[in-house]
Amino acid sequence: MRRFVTVVLMFCMSAICAGALLAADSAKSDKPAEKAKTSGETKAKSAAPADRVVVMYFHRTQRCPTCRRMGSYTEEAVKQGFVNEMKKGTVEFHFIDFQDENNAALAEGYGVSGPTLIVAQVIDNKVKQYKSLTEMWTKNNDKDEFFKYVRENVSAYKKAETKSAAKQDAVKPAR
Repeated sequence: MRRFVTVVLMFCMSAICAGALLAADSAKSDKPAEKAKTSGETKAKSAAPADRVVVMYFHRTQRCPTCRRMGSYTEEAVKQGFVNEMKKGTVEFHFIDFQDENNAALAEGYGVSGPTLIVAQVIDNKVKQYKSLTEMWTKNNDKDEFFKYVRENVSAYKKAETKSAAKQDAVKPAR
């Protein structure tokens, strides 16, 4: 059983590494959010603030126990760590089945080919930057370290979002 778990974990980590390489290439091209819009995104976009941080856990249709745990940890880290921001909509969390054909364009836009955790900074309803959190797999046995890793990355984009908004306000002409 232990060998089976090790093999499954190695497979998941290999898939993440491949996804990270693809994500790096796609980061140089067009922004994924502009390429892909699912029906859920379109509805949420109209109600969501123009500036926000979006956390997306991309998963397979059928998930192994480790992948389910990573999704659960991510959801818990975001929802408990950013309670007020979640209520205001300035931080969002989404589970996305990248094997579902409805999500194919979104998965392709982010270069997802295996379970992947993406944190994206959205400014004026456009993805300004995003990051694949590839170290999540090395932290899967330490919940506190995992939470810290996710929350630090979300917070970094929240700070960058605040600076970007301040710059935009400074550039606007006085009326």
